[in-house]
Amino acid sequence: MKILSIVWFKVLPAKFGGQKGIANFNQYLSRLHPLVCICSADNEPGADIPYKVLPVLPTGKKQLLLPSAWRKIKQAAIQEKATHIILEHPYHGLAAVKAARAAGAKLIVHSHNIESERFRQIGNRWWRLLALYEKWVHCKADMSLFKTEEDKQFAVTHWGVTEAKCMIVPFGIEKSVKNKEAAVLIRERHSIPTNHKILLFAGTLDYHPNAEAVTSIYQQLAPSLSAKQFPCSIIICGRNKEAAFQYLKSYTHPVVIMAGEVNDIEHYFAAADVFINPVQSGGGIQTKNLDALAFDLDIVCFDHLLQGIPASLCGNKLFTTTAGNWDEFACSIIKASQQSTATPSVFFDYFNWETITKKAADRIAQL
Repeated sequence: MKILSIVWFKVLPAKFGGQKGIANFNQYLSRLHPLVCICSADNEPGADIPYKVLPVLPTGKKQLLLPSAWRKIKQAAIQEKATHIILEHPYHGLAAVKAARAAGAKLIVHSHNIESERFRQIGNRWWRLLALYEKWVHCKADMSLFKTEEDKQFAVTHWGVTEAKCMIVPFGIEKSVKNKEAAVLIRERHSIPTNHKILLFAGTLDYHPNAEAVTSIYQQLAPSLSAKQFPCSIIICGRNKEAAFQYLKSYTHPVVIMAGEVNDIEHYFAAADVFINPVQSGGGIQTKNLDALAFDLDIVCFDHLLQGIPASLCGNKLFTTTAGNWDEFACSIIKASQQSTATPSVFFDYFNWETITKKAADRIAQL
């Protein structure tokens, strides 16, 4: 078995949740079977990458419409003698279908969420067209990998994909170590008083659902916590490069610290007392929640943000509230800040990368 992984955007080096999900999946999968990743030219594979990387696709979304990009994918499938093609996200579906046919390979679509539903929820006018295309790609595939049971059932119910062709492949995680030095470092860096609880929100801020959450932190959550006289500092970390989201920089509040994109995000997770996730739109698994649990952080979020994370694996570390109820959200933060427990070992057993990729590889080999 030889796998060709098609990745249309930059995932190397992996910094954010979605990038890590694909990079780690390929890394662990390549330990079981030979793997080649064809990806956009802005990828920067390091010397430690254990599989072959072909950064030959154009950068940007326009590549999805370029016949030259389709030809490169087809050529790679033939030249690398791929027996199985894994398409990360559905966007290069047409090229992947043609490549699989030309190489005589099985096609697997790795869905990280229902993209058309995500488009619909954030108000993207192209969601209906994407829904038709996404359905077509999954129906053409020999197998579909989903991150959550909810996404799988959506495909079965709305697209007519048979359950026999579907598999749940969770987003893997590794346990992280908290240390007192990180807390000291972050408190000194941002002049945080020792009696303040550190609340962390992290994500790509130039993405509408996360930008909406930042607005809510400044305008709803921070004022509510201040009114309750709860001593805290809210740190917001994440990239914000798109012009449309620069308005976020105009917000101010005495307890909110806009740290922006940081090179040592692990120190912020290690220093935090509670992870807050006030995202209200978008779908799929929230990888930021998994990162927080890996650092033994309690999570406060709205009910719908726990897709793909079985509550039974998390002990008492999840605090959920009704969407839009900021007073309830603030009360949950205060309650979460009063406990400090480790994330149960069963959580890490379930989200173990080696276990996840071994099960996926065995199932793919049966096609």
